[in-house]
Amino acid sequence: MRRLLFRPVIFVSFVLGLLVIAELLAIGRLTWVNDQRIHIIERDIGRGHHLEDTLFELLQLQLTLSTNQSASEAEKSQMSDIQEQLIGGLSDYDSAIPANLQQLQEVFGKAVQGDQANLVHALQLIKQVLDRQAQEEERLLINIEDDGELEMQLAILLPLLLLWIVGYFFRTNVLEPLDCLKELLSGLAEGEMKPINRSTSDPLMHALFDRYNHLVSRLVELEREHLQHTELLEYRVRQTSHALLERSQQLAKAERLAALAELAASTAHELRNPLASIQLALENMLEECGDSELAERLRMVYREVQRLTRNLNDLLASARSNGETSQRVAVQPLLEELLTLLKYQARENVAFNCRVADNLYAFLPESEFRQAILNLLLNAVQAIGPNNGAVDVTAEIVDDKLELTVVDSGPGFSADFLRHGIRPFVSLKDGGSGLGLAMVRRFAKDHQGALQLQNDAQGHACVTLTLPLTL
Repeated sequence: MRRLLFRPVIFVSFVLGLLVIAELLAIGRLTWVNDQRIHIIERDIGRGHHLEDTLFELLQLQLTLSTNQSASEAEKSQMSDIQEQLIGGLSDYDSAIPANLQQLQEVFGKAVQGDQANLVHALQLIKQVLDRQAQEEERLLINIEDDGELEMQLAILLPLLLLWIVGYFFRTNVLEPLDCLKELLSGLAEGEMKPINRSTSDPLMHALFDRYNHLVSRLVELEREHLQHTELLEYRVRQTSHALLERSQQLAKAERLAALAELAASTAHELRNPLASIQLALENMLEECGDSELAERLRMVYREVQRLTRNLNDLLASARSNGETSQRVAVQPLLEELLTLLKYQARENVAFNCRVADNLYAFLPESEFRQAILNLLLNAVQAIGPNNGAVDVTAEIVDDKLELTVVDSGPGFSADFLRHGIRPFVSLKDGGSGLGLAMVRRFAKDHQGALQLQNDAQGHACVTLTLPLTL
């Protein structure tokens, strides 16, 4: 990532460095050319001053010669030297025009002899040369001024151009791709997994975009696997819930049949006592009866009473159940499994709270114990109804016994129900069979336990199932 970020910076710095070097070279060349021109102007100005001094000296000497009709040889020699200096200085100015210099020498030769007209003509020629030189100096000054303006324009425009190039590069190659990446990441956070088209981006960003596209493809694959796993879990949960519901229904049906068998056995037991008295009375009457016809009728009644007694004994024998074999049961996993099952059946307005002591085990028939707890939990959920509420389940050891308490936030038990206790086929709910609590009570009684019903301080129903840890 660090290399990816440094690459555009290095590239832009390299381009900027080249442009800065080019600008410095251009400005340096212009400065060097102007410096050479300034040296030429300084040289010409110095020569001009020298020519002015020579010309002034020549004019003084010429004025002296004009006042004295006869000139000495020394003065003529001095004037010739001054003329040669003047012509030599002018040759530096106008070396490209030797004809003018030759003409100037001829004019000076006549002027030495005292010809004023030739002297004036010589001065005019000198003025022409100096005028041309002044024009040349003006041209050099104009060029220097133009180059100075060009330097100033380069000094202003090139940095602006560099800034524009840098801004354009970052906008098109860095900022726009990063903005696109930002939008894609925002869409990714919202669940829209769309890869980046790297053909429209800068090659420097290809590594970053390749990693993003790999991330997107991996997320799509993980999302697909997650959906498949979720569907599989939902399918397994539905299967497990369906199997648990079927088993619960089978257990409930078996418990109802057991309750009916218990009721039938109780009824048969109650009927056997009067039938035994009737049978004993018939035996006495047969012994005392002397009428053969009446005795035959009594024997017929006696045989029917015996048949009815045998039927009741058979009913009692069939009502007796061998029961499920007891085994070591872990209470906490059993409660968690039942609560998970009820979460799928109950409304979302019901919350389940479970508090179980660690390493809590009991030696009980697992299926019957499961059905007893399920009946208590179903009664608690049904008592809450459509209102918001909670079911609190607590399992702990009290006096070497398993004490399981179920408290719901419903209206609680009525005073009449608490006064009469649990009765088969008597239910607090509309459409209820009245066998749920009866089954739990019979299970507790068969395993030397107890079932206690009461209302807590808030008036909510509280059911406590007490069972021995071992039988």
